[in-house]
Amino acid sequence: MRLKRGETVILSPFIIINKYNKGNIMKTIIKTLLVSIASLSLMFSVNAGELTVNGTAKATYFANSGGTHDQGLGITNELNLTASGELDNGYTWSYSMELDPASGGAANNDDTQIVIGLNDMGSVKVCVSECGNNKKYAWDASAYTKMSDTGFSEGIVYPGDAGAAGTSTIQYHTPELPFGTTVSIAYNTNMAGDAASGNATGSSGNSSDEYSLVTKPIDGLTLSAHYYAVNDYDDGTTSEQQLEEGGAYALKYSAGNITVGYGKSLHAPELGSVVTTGALAAEAEYYENTGMSIGFAVNDDLSVSYTREESERNLANSGTIQYDIEMDSIQVAYSLGGATLSIARADYENVNYIQNYDAEETIVAMTFAF
Repeated sequence: MRLKRGETVILSPFIIINKYNKGNIMKTIIKTLLVSIASLSLMFSVNAGELTVNGTAKATYFANSGGTHDQGLGITNELNLTASGELDNGYTWSYSMELDPASGGAANNDDTQIVIGLNDMGSVKVCVSECGNNKKYAWDASAYTKMSDTGFSEGIVYPGDAGAAGTSTIQYHTPELPFGTTVSIAYNTNMAGDAASGNATGSSGNSSDEYSLVTKPIDGLTLSAHYYAVNDYDDGTTSEQQLEEGGAYALKYSAGNITVGYGKSLHAPELGSVVTTGALAAEAEYYENTGMSIGFAVNDDLSVSYTREESERNLANSGTIQYDIEMDSIQVAYSLGGATLSIARADYENVNYIQNYDAEETIVAMTFAF
């Protein structure tokens, strides 16, 4: 077809060719392709899933006695990026990644998980440094935080967790069963840590299995339990007398403005050959921890709590006297609408199971959620 002077022909909804404007045709085509690709990318992103961001920002003042250090003042923050969508067969998927500040200020991409929702058949999870099923704190009713899990290390030894930092797990979670019951099974590929990006080669080491149960038989009552066991990697050179295992159980009951909790956790570390003399004779055979907590909501804005924890260390091959760690904590939290002001005080006795090694800890925090 030949064009007359000034005549045009439409080749696509985007491209108009003029006999006397052929020099701009290639530029027009390139621009059109770029616009088309960008439009398709945006359309596919919306159809694939939605991305949301939430998190917390917290300013804290930390005062501690019992050690040679200054008081702490700082800001902590955590961003949680989540995305979700639906598969062709009706299953759902969700992705979560948390950015946590490191000690040097840099943000770490650590707690990550992908969850495939199987509708009435429950869900499957692949997790890195996330998806812990440990119930060691399931009894806690503290107004602000678990005071045995702060920047001060009092030395309590708890059972392990398949979802601990630096580890990778694959998990199955049942749908909600009668009495609000849920069960989970987790397999940890390597307790030493294979928390790497995709297509990475794993390393050799002990793996672990973990099982957890949560049930709510009556209104206000929640019963929780978990058990984990380490699978020994047979390297042909070690002879363990005891493999690592542990677990916890807890109950928490809420009635009106009052919540009470009670729980126990046990941890048996790995032990090598039996030694009856010297430093190795003082290796711990197991740790037994007990927790009790009561929380009271004075009104919609004000909450107070009291918590007590005790930890007992039992030696394997020594009659040396052991001293239990004891912790008492009183906490107050007050809602200011867009923020929460919290004050927490804890007294510790026999830190690190050492007689008369006592400490006190006070935390003042202002927390903003978004």
